[in-house]
Parts: sequence; C-alpha cells; structure tokens
Amino acid sequence: MQVTFLIGNGFDLGIGLKTAYSDFYRVYCAETQKDDENLRNFKSAIQLKSETWSDFENAFGKYSSELNDTAVYLELFENFVNSFISYIRNEEQRFDESKLDNAVEGMSKAFSTYYKIRPADAEVLRRVIDRNDVYFNFVTFNYTNCLDKCFNAVKEKAGGCKFSGGYISELVHVHGYIDDLIMGVNDETQIANKAFAENLDVIEGIIKPVQNQIIRMNYDERATKLIKNSTIVCIYGMSVGSTDKKWWKLIMEWLQENSARHLIVLSHEAGSQTVFQWNRTVKRIRRNLFTYGEVSDDKKKPLESQIHIQTNHDIFSMNLVKSQQLGGQPQTMEDSKDITERVRSEIEKMTATDAEVSEMLDEVFN
Repeated sequence: MQVTFLIGNGFDLGIGLKTAYSDFYRVYCAETQKDDENLRNFKSAIQLKSETWSDFENAFGKYSSELNDTAVYLELFENFVNSFISYIRNEEQRFDESKLDNAVEGMSKAFSTYYKIRPADAEVLRRVIDRNDVYFNFVTFNYTNCLDKCFNAVKEKAGGCKFSGGYISELVHVHGYIDDLIMGVNDETQIANKAFAENLDVIEGIIKPVQNQIIRMNYDERATKLIKNSTIVCIYGMSVGSTDKKWWKLIMEWLQENSARHLIVLSHEAGSQTVFQWNRTVKRIRRNLFTYGEVSDDKKKPLESQIHIQTNHDIFSMNLVKSQQLGGQPQTMEDSKDITERVRSEIEKMTATDAEVSEMLDEVFN
C-alpha cells in the first residue's frame, strides 16, 4: 500500500525557514531604488492582494488586466522570480545538516502519527493501514532541497528495511528546484487579459503545466503516477488554491474511482481553534477541494467520508536551521528579538542590577 504526502511550504516553515510569502515580499518590496513606474505599481499591487504563494500566483494572473504590453508583463514576472531565487537560495543555506539526526527522529514520529487525528477518522484510517505494508512517497511543491536531505537521511538510516511502520520509497519535486523552478498559474483562464492568455510567450512563461512540459523533466508524470497508485494521500502545509487546480482535480478523480481510498488534509491555522472555527475551516477546505476538483453536486456527499481534515497537527515541525550567531546581522525583527532575549539571558546570569542590564543592552543594540 502506498501513502503519498503532498508537501507545501508549511514543511519549510515548520523546520524554521522564513519562506512565507509575507517574509519574501517584505524584502522584495523594500528594494525600490532602481524600480521604474511599472515595477513600483506591481509591488504595490502584490502587497495588497496576496497572503500566500497561491494568492500571489492568482493575483499575478489578474494583474495582466492592468497592462497592455506582454513584454512588460513578462519582465515584471522575471524580476519577481529572480529576486525570489536569490532570497530562497539564502534561506535554503540556513538548513543545518548537523541536525539531520533530529530530522530522522521527527520523520519517524510523523510516519506513525500522520493519521492519528480525530478519533473517528483515525479509526477508519488505522483499519486500512494496519493490514498492509506501507510505502511512503513524497510529492513536494517546494523549491528547496531541505526535504530531500531529510528524506535521504531517513532512507540511509532505514537501509532498505521497514522504518517506523513503512518503507521509504520515492520523492518528486513537482515544481522543480531553485535552479529550474516552475511558478505561475494553472491555465489560461486564470490570466485576466485575454490577449495575453493567447500569447505564446505568456503561455510558456507563466502556465505551470506548460512549463513542466517545456523543461522535459517528467515531474508531472511521475507525481501523477505516485498519486494514482496510492491508497492514502496526505496533504501537508499546502493551501488548496486555484493555481494548483490540476492537482485537486486529479485527487478528486482518484478518490471517486475507489471508495477504499482516503485523503488526509493537515492544515495549519493561526492560534487555537474552537469547535466552531474548526468546523468552518473543514468546510472551507472541503469546499475548495470540491470547487477546484470540479466535483459534481451528486458526488460530494459520498466523498465526505473519504476526506479527513485536521488543523494544527504539525507532524513535520522540527528545528533544522542554523542558530543565529551573536554578532551576526539579524535578517528580520524576529531575529532581532531572538538575539535580544539571548543576550539578556546571558547578562542576567551575572550579578547585575536591572538598570545595569538595560544599559548593557542599550550599548549592544543602539
């Protein structure tokens, strides 16, 4: 039996990388010295309309309606992508390979707990899992190689033997790596400017399935095969957005083909959730799956028993990044706060008064 994890940006965030859309656009939009009017307008628009990477991709498709020149549109996209590549490469380098033992331990725990969600759901899933040999696959939508390093460490540790209830099988980067990344919209209907949607350069530049065909790496085909051959698919750290509609449609079709198949969605939501909030989240995710998966009304109710949604079951949350060194340049406000607290902790170990501590901190940071 195959269990395939679909991995989104929540994985990289969970190990400590600053890869949220908001992390990047604060840096991107702060660099304005060389911007022309088109770029300034574009940066302003993406700040206002986007919260997640899927939101950005969708917003970029809509932004085409603000322009008349395809060359300008593609230049804006290229500027964004080049800045993103530089940013994400720096983040990737923060991964601490000396912590791979922690990764092996964390992955082992995840493989034995991913289905242990609400008791009623967990019981259904346990009955499927307990009577089969399990092979774990990963289809990642991220560009970093951090998951690869964790995956390879686990595979080496397992040595071809069963590991935490299953065997480690395959990993596919469906959107490529940093040096050959695929970013954009799902199809031409998501490009608001209809003239742009018919332009070959735009089609080849920002429609993800077309980009996948162009680079000839067979990412789509390999990922599709893994999903189709799975009994359980577990979505982790991904927003169910329109720009990955192709995959939601595939998964909904896969579910409908066999009632013994199950979809688990592990979604991270800010803060604790009341029963009302949890129920609202479940309905939103299920609605998005049905909408983007193009499920007809008469098929929705039967599928509900095959879809298991849980919030804040962060199975891959583990600290795998390098510690910020004292004296190093803080990259964000969070880094600055972290350094401040660590300095304060060290100073307070000394026999100093509060006034002296404050004076020392002022000297360090002012």
